[in-house]
Amino acid sequence: MKRGFLGLFFLGMMLAGCTSTPNVPPVPVVGVEPTSGEAPLFVRASAQDSFDPDWTVAMVRWDFGDGHTYEGLEVTHRYDREGSFLITVEVVDNAGLASRVRIPVEVGVSYPLDVLWWRVEEYYAGTRVYGEVKNIGDRRINLGRVAVRFYDENWNFVEERSKILGDLYPGMVQIFEVRSAYRPVSPGGTPHHTIYTEVIHADAL
Repeated sequence: MKRGFLGLFFLGMMLAGCTSTPNVPPVPVVGVEPTSGEAPLFVRASAQDSFDPDWTVAMVRWDFGDGHTYEGLEVTHRYDREGSFLITVEVVDNAGLASRVRIPVEVGVSYPLDVLWWRVEEYYAGTRVYGEVKNIGDRRINLGRVAVRFYDENWNFVEERSKILGDLYPGMVQIFEVRSAYRPVSPGGTPHHTIYTEVIHADAL
């Protein structure tokens, strides 16, 4: 009786081993915002919705393609130079299996409303940013927005200001100026800032 019970036990273990589902790698769900813009460019990246069908997500590794790497479900990175970069995201489960995705980022081009050049300076009421933008697309931009985000000397966000531009045909250039009452704490110091553009509405030619 005892031998028969042990035989059935080992047979059950063998059958369970034969029918077990093999481990599968995790499924990365990654969001990066924005994926293009002028330098310096702040990029917010999240793999918060990534999951693993049979285990759990144990680690997320980020390589931003410019020599900087991070770990975590959500990270922020600042690109300080222009260029084409490839973000590599690796999601690892607690069994050691990994899946990777790659996301391209263009730093230095804002499409279709591109910033040709820009300058920042102090004036009597605060700080102003001015420059030129160009419609580099093939559709008329009905309304576009040039936004400047101001930061203090430690890159802490202070405020965002913007300028609305209208009726830009393909190839057309417009001047913009964005003003802020914010001044750097250090006398004569220039606050940190980033700039980006948005097309609010574009009509076909």
